[in-house]
Amino acid sequence: MSTDEPRTEPTQPRPEAPPQVIAEAKALGSPMIVRGILGVAFGFATVFWPRDAASPKHLSMGVDIVDILSISYLVLFALTLVYQGLRSPLNVRTAVFGQAVITIPAIVFLFLAEQPVELRAALSIWALLHGLIELWNYRQLKSHPMASDFLIAAACHVLLGVILMFGDGFGALWILGFTGVATLIAGVIFIIGGYSRISRAKQVVAAKDSSPAEAGTAETSDAEDDEPDTPDHHQR
Repeated sequence: MSTDEPRTEPTQPRPEAPPQVIAEAKALGSPMIVRGILGVAFGFATVFWPRDAASPKHLSMGVDIVDILSISYLVLFALTLVYQGLRSPLNVRTAVFGQAVITIPAIVFLFLAEQPVELRAALSIWALLHGLIELWNYRQLKSHPMASDFLIAAACHVLLGVILMFGDGFGALWILGFTGVATLIAGVIFIIGGYSRISRAKQVVAAKDSSPAEAGTAETSDAEDDEPDTPDHHQR
């Protein structure tokens, strides 16, 4: 047997996503960036919002403040989901609108919440429902490039719901802190994912635009190579 033969088969190139899938992914880019910015802003707000300090080691926050911050976030989040739903593929559009709808009972319960246990119940149920619908969206968009962004966002919200559901001793500050961390992680993922989708679509379009020009250059070069040599009439 010849030693020059390769021992392993060459790696096959990864197939390019269809143009329709690329276009759908690009359409989701802008809403994902908006969702990401909102999540990051809320995450930073939960970190830097002033705390009530009975002592340097015992910080706290009133339920009313957490209610206001959470309600403000959910209202803006619902509007962002409507924007995302309008630009989503038909197979997930209803589910995205459903994610916006489930924020309504959460907002109502937050308006009525006066104790940490009520605050925890409202946010945990919302996070679980939102995460499960996001997981379904991921399953429907698995053919899209970078679909794992939705899986990570779903995992963050489901984990948040589970933590809050079993956090019997959590005060308002702990509830807000865990919620802020989950939205911050999901927000960063969505900003990166949204930008990557838009950039990928632009690269695909640029590659398609350059292909005809390269083909034309190659044809011209071949024609020049095939042109017969003309005799030199001035040769003696």
